[in-house]
Amino acid sequence: MFNQLFEPIKIGSATLPNRICLLSHRTNFAKRGRLTDRHIAYYARRAQGECGLIIVGELCIHPDDRPWESMIEAYHPEAVRDFYKLTKVVHEYGTAIFAQLNHHGFQSSGTITRKEIWGPSAVSDIVFGETAKPMEPEDFEILLDSFSEAARIARDGGFDGLEIDMGPESLLRQFLSPLSNHRQDEYGGSLENRMRLPLQVLQRVRSTVGDDFAVGIRLCADEKFWGAITLDESRQFAERFASEGRADFIQVSVGTYYNLHLVLASMHTPLGFTVEVAEQIKEAVNIPIMASYQIHSPQMAEEILEKGRADLIGFVRPLICDPDFPHKARQGRQEEIRYCVRDNKGCLGRVNRSRTLGCIQNPEVGNESMGGQPSFALAPSEKRIMVIGGGPAGLEAARTARERGHEVTVYEKEAMVGGQINLIKKRPGRQGMEAITRYLCRMLEKLEVPVITGTEVTAALVIKENPDAVIVATGSRPRKKPVPGRYGPPLVLNVWEVLSGKYPLGERVLFVDENGGHHATATVELLADQGKKVHMVTSELFVGVELAPIGDLYLSRQRLLQKGVTFATDLIVDEIQANRVKGRDLYTNRSILFQDYDTIILDMGNVANDQIYRDLKGHVKELYRAGDCVAPRGIDMAILEGRRVGERV
Repeated sequence: MFNQLFEPIKIGSATLPNRICLLSHRTNFAKRGRLTDRHIAYYARRAQGECGLIIVGELCIHPDDRPWESMIEAYHPEAVRDFYKLTKVVHEYGTAIFAQLNHHGFQSSGTITRKEIWGPSAVSDIVFGETAKPMEPEDFEILLDSFSEAARIARDGGFDGLEIDMGPESLLRQFLSPLSNHRQDEYGGSLENRMRLPLQVLQRVRSTVGDDFAVGIRLCADEKFWGAITLDESRQFAERFASEGRADFIQVSVGTYYNLHLVLASMHTPLGFTVEVAEQIKEAVNIPIMASYQIHSPQMAEEILEKGRADLIGFVRPLICDPDFPHKARQGRQEEIRYCVRDNKGCLGRVNRSRTLGCIQNPEVGNESMGGQPSFALAPSEKRIMVIGGGPAGLEAARTARERGHEVTVYEKEAMVGGQINLIKKRPGRQGMEAITRYLCRMLEKLEVPVITGTEVTAALVIKENPDAVIVATGSRPRKKPVPGRYGPPLVLNVWEVLSGKYPLGERVLFVDENGGHHATATVELLADQGKKVHMVTSELFVGVELAPIGDLYLSRQRLLQKGVTFATDLIVDEIQANRVKGRDLYTNRSILFQDYDTIILDMGNVANDQIYRDLKGHVKELYRAGDCVAPRGIDMAILEGRRVGERV
């Protein structure tokens, strides 16, 4: 079915068993500069899932380059031994493994190294904001030596090849770009001069490792910003890197930190937006080209290969979410793939806050076993289990418990399972979240777990059924009176009442946002699409504060502003009387009155819906709960706790 995707390919001296590649990405698993067993288990699990190539990033090639604390020091005295442990395990599954070598330049932090940061010119990154020291001749020699030594260590550590990063987060890209390279010497100005240092690095690395070791580059082929690298320039870069630099492959990326919605793409970014750029680079060279980012399915990957638009396909989040993605595709089990929904909360949202990598759908991420087996074992004895609640927590608990050998039945009060996902998917651009429910329902169907909908479970029903264990996953509900006053429908509504269409909405809407994420902004966008005039009020510094770490802040605010939404920040709501909202400035305590709005919508938190849990406590053999009915949080915690309860029961 996927003949092209599973066709072997030769990259320099390395042969890949298929065209599926796990690209370099942050995990924050490193400890004191060392690669850890957690890394090894994580990458081994992806190799076990049959991806053809793993590219390991997070490697620090010089002590003065440290954009974040948790990095793997390629110069560490034990680096070769650590790398060999990793590559040996990955090779046992037949997967090739490359190291990515990078220097971050001015996209680094002197607050960590307590040294100046390097750059082509005295400029600063839009995110890091630290002005760089323009590199001097002695710095170039240090850089070349660092790349060379890291390449040697990678080769000695058992890697099959390496990738030199010239992508969005690299010093070499900063030299290639006229946006950041303002030099007047032989390293700046003309295209020839701007590519001088990257070409020198590539040539030095090739000289170090020899011709029997695969060496390629990650190339930012289009920065998609004014005055920056263009595709026409990149085609010339690619030609020179392939011929004079003897690069064996090129992985194509686009964007920089000036447009993070491209680098940290979410479900609002179109699928396959980088493929056309990869295709243009492929036309310029005769070496394998890897298309990557926003390619979400084996069908899409196969089509790209069939049409000759690229030779390899790079994935990150799809293989985080489901490490068995390649294995399932090869066996024709696409319907069992746990597809990434590109929500970014568990992966990018965590690592950008210096936490370890995770996934909202896959709680095993970062907790893989060294032996590759599932994190849960078969239950010592079969139990009959009732799961009350068919949201993400309940469905995951049911799936895990059934996988362990229990007899499980799910009960859901509403006519359909999914819980709050059924509300989330009504918002613009958030429909992809439905894939979470779709996957869990497919797995329960495969496991022959009965799902009984339209039934509200009472304590009497549970006692009558007399199960061995009960898992309560009844979720949460909006707070009824989050602020003092006399108010309620139809003038004052919560978000659930709005999305359910229970009450008609007026034309002028005041939206009180104490959520800070998609829950608020996507609901307001829905109202704006309906022609409503919406004014958002929040106590935060800005609307959408929770969207920044997941790469959705820029586009979300842009869309809201273009649709006429207005914002007021640093405001606390103290009281509501009918349709009059009394508030005050957070810093000055100045009173503010909002009135003359047709509808007021409150997004001010939820409370646990835990009554059935309290009714059953002390009356059943085993009682557990998971998700929002423990405490209202996010879908990541709901699925994680569902998994944990399913493992415990």
